[in-house]
Amino acid sequence: MDLNTDIGSLFKGLGRKKSGSEPEAAGRSVPHLKQLIFGLIIVAVVAAYLFFYYLPEQKRIRENEEMISNIPMIREEILQLDRQILVLQGELDAGKSRFEELNRLFHNKQELEDLYRNISLLALTYELLVAKLEKGEESPVFSDKPPIEQGEGIPPKKEVAFYKIEVQFEFVGDYISYTYFRRDLANQKKIINIEREQISAQPNNAEANSDGVVQISTTLSTYRFPNSESEKFVSGG
Repeated sequence: MDLNTDIGSLFKGLGRKKSGSEPEAAGRSVPHLKQLIFGLIIVAVVAAYLFFYYLPEQKRIRENEEMISNIPMIREEILQLDRQILVLQGELDAGKSRFEELNRLFHNKQELEDLYRNISLLALTYELLVAKLEKGEESPVFSDKPPIEQGEGIPPKKEVAFYKIEVQFEFVGDYISYTYFRRDLANQKKIINIEREQISAQPNNAEANSDGVVQISTTLSTYRFPNSESEKFVSGG
C-alpha cells in the first residue's frame, strides 16, 4: 500500500466535504433570522398598541368611571346650590320690596323742596300763620354693615343707610285748625314725623278776636336716601 497516495487522497476528500458543508450552514441560518425579525416586529406592534392606545384608553376609562361615581355627589351639590339660590333670591326680592317701600316713603332732593312748600300751603289752608320755618342739619343714619378701613391714620368709611332731616316750624292760629293740619300731615304719602311739639295759648284780646288762638312750635323730621357715592359713604361719624 502506498501511504503517500492514501494520505493525499484523504486530505482532498476532507477539503471537498468542508467546502460542500458551508452553503448548507448558510442555508440553515436564514430561516432563524427571518423568525427573529418577525418576532421583533410583533413586539414593536404590541408595544405601540399598549403605549398609544391601550394605556390611554384605560386612563380614559378610569376617569370616566370616577366621574360616574361622583354623579350622586354632584347632584347633591347642585340641589344644595339650587336651595341656596332660592333662599338668596327670596332675600333679594324682600330687599327690593323693602327698598321700593322706603323709596315711596322717603324724599329725594326735589321732593324736600316741595315738602317745605306743601307744609306751608297746608298751614294756609287751615288759616295757620307760618311764623317761622328753619331747616335743620341733615344727620346720617348708618347701616349695620362694618366700616371700611382706609389705612393707618385714616378714619374708616361708614355706609349711610339714609339721612334724617329736621325742620322747625312755628304756627299761629286756631287750635282746632291745627289738629286738622296734623291729621292731613299724618296722611301724607311720605314719612313725616313730629319730633317735638310745644303749644302755648295766646292771651285773650277782644279787639284782636284772639280767643282760642295758640302758638305752636314744632320740629318735623323726614328722611331721604343718599344722592351720590360721596353721600353714601362717610368717613368717621
